[in-house]
Amino acid sequence: MKLILTTSLQVSIFKTLVLAACLLSVSCAKAESVPDAASVKKGSVPKAPANCELDNAALQAMPLIEVTISRKDGSQHSVTAKLADNNATRAAGFQRVCAETIEAMPILFVFQRESIPSFHMNNVVAPIDIAFVDKRGRLESIQAMKPYSLLQRKKPLYSPNRPILYAFEVHPGFFKKHDILLGDTLTWAKAQ
Repeated sequence: MKLILTTSLQVSIFKTLVLAACLLSVSCAKAESVPDAASVKKGSVPKAPANCELDNAALQAMPLIEVTISRKDGSQHSVTAKLADNNATRAAGFQRVCAETIEAMPILFVFQRESIPSFHMNNVVAPIDIAFVDKRGRLESIQAMKPYSLLQRKKPLYSPNRPILYAFEVHPGFFKKHDILLGDTLTWAKAQ
């Protein structure tokens, strides 16, 4: 059976496709208008773009803590962070959350014993810097993790050079901006 389209039917199909494309581009443009992290108050949640979440059950399950990094010169930098201290929260990390959330809220991963864990960037939409921290609280290494496509053949893993007890994930440039270096010391306490 051969399908023959009349000119009027072709025009009608074309108009429908153009309308659908316009509606799609408008909804995508609206979804991308998210405030930057600087305009987000602590604890508030702005609207999420369509391809990520600003908050999810895994993040909600992570309690807030206060992380303090002491520099070798005696100065300190403190930041509120989420605590991933069980298998479920450690496995979730920043997966499926927006770049704005990564910018606004670091995560401290706490392991039950020293190990050499591997971190991946599967389902993570933005770059992350990670500091691997030994049992004494000393920053052992800092690495820049990059997102990758699921179609990408080689998916890098990020691991410390030695056994660690903690990993601290933050937005790119955090360590440099706050003059945090290898050998500086990280401590944390439950937020009050």
